[in-house]
Amino acid sequence: MSAPTEKPTDELFRSVLEMARTAKQQNTSGWLRARYESERAEDVAYLTSMMLGVLIENDAIRRGIHPADVWAQLRERGLDEFG
Repeated sequence: MSAPTEKPTDELFRSVLEMARTAKQQNTSGWLRARYESERAEDVAYLTSMMLGVLIENDAIRRGIHPADVWAQLRERGLDEFG
């Protein structure tokens, strides 16, 4: 498995947004439907990771915290403290 080399498409972006929306709603069947509508599993995973990283760092900057500190806090606190 490797990172995608092509620029993400609008279709892929919409798929990732739909996956995020349905996951947040804890709608497993909706998440699976959105996930399997795209046959580019590696690209979906990579774009999702990119988007999460941007959101984490933008939120840190908005709050006046250095992004590196937020990454460390997230690793320290773990899943139980996320969200």
